[in-house]
Amino acid sequence: MSDHEERAELLAEHRLELARLLRGLPAQSGAPSSLTGYLLSLREPTGYLIAIGLQQRDPDLEPERTLRSALAAGERTPILVGMMARSPLAEIIAPLSPVTRAVAARLKRPAPSATLRVVVAAAGGAELFFVKLSDLSSG
Repeated sequence: MSDHEERAELLAEHRLELARLLRGLPAQSGAPSSLTGYLLSLREPTGYLIAIGLQQRDPDLEPERTLRSALAAGERTPILVGMMARSPLAEIIAPLSPVTRAVAARLKRPAPSATLRVVVAAAGGAELFFVKLSDLSSG
């Protein structure tokens, strides 16, 4: 399985959770086009690096505690799932590494209509996916 396929599979596994997060956001959070979901594998360097970057903005995130708790519970691949505004996410991840800089640059580009951007950090890197909102709501 390629790295891309592994990230796509992770996204498919967490589609319902992303849909739940999107539905749970207050109306003033903005349109889905201004938001970005994220799936971060905390056992992978890139996922953990992004999580630490996000923690600087949201101290309640606590990726280290999440990782320890998940591993203690026997979870093999703890994933941090969330949603935030696209621009701040791009600003946070751009300076972290060359891989995240490339993803941040793609975050700044226009997205197809009726889609949600999702950053998936797993399989030794990070990638930006576009998920149709209709695919999320059908779950």
